[in-house]
Amino acid sequence: MTIAAKTKAMPRPPRYDGAANRKRVLETALQVFARVGFAGASVRTIAAEAGIEQGHLTYYFPTKIALWRGVVEAFASEPLHRVEAVLPTSAGLDTASAARLVLPELLRCFAQNSGLTRLMLQEMSVDSDRSDWLANHFARPVWAALRPLFEQLGEAGYLRGTPPELAYFTMIGSALVTFGNSELIRQFTSHDPLSSKAIEQAISHIVSSVLLR
Repeated sequence: MTIAAKTKAMPRPPRYDGAANRKRVLETALQVFARVGFAGASVRTIAAEAGIEQGHLTYYFPTKIALWRGVVEAFASEPLHRVEAVLPTSAGLDTASAARLVLPELLRCFAQNSGLTRLMLQEMSVDSDRSDWLANHFARPVWAALRPLFEQLGEAGYLRGTPPELAYFTMIGSALVTFGNSELIRQFTSHDPLSSKAIEQAISHIVSSVLLR
């Protein structure tokens, strides 16, 4: 057998292939970005924590910004998917009942992936190309899906004159701070803010602040 034939016959190492490997890299990158921010994160650190050589990581994501976008694309689509899934089930309900059905589903996304919530809180707090990209690809579509509901809440008097978009972003801001800063909450209380009970209590309180009538 020739050298060329031997080379062709050799399988590619498993670490270069597979959805499981890519998933591990993305999950680790999310944790690191959430912990230290984009500027503080390094591809070397992410590779080490993922248990993969840096050169192998760049096989999947050649740059840090490509890795960041991969993380956001992998995890940040869940809120929109949940909203789009639950909205049709609210058809025929009165406006307040529809809000009580739909809005908690969105807020649970923030609670159930606190690392992503923290990353979004960090990125949306600064003016950057990343925040613009995040807003255009993920934040705007969620608002577009929920805008009719908030406009109906306003027309029904639940927002007490607050513009629908302001009521929406007040709700989102509460969720980002509550579920994205769980360690800060733990410092001031004896409660786990990410326990199932605490999550549902927080969501109930946040939603009730929207339904003011």
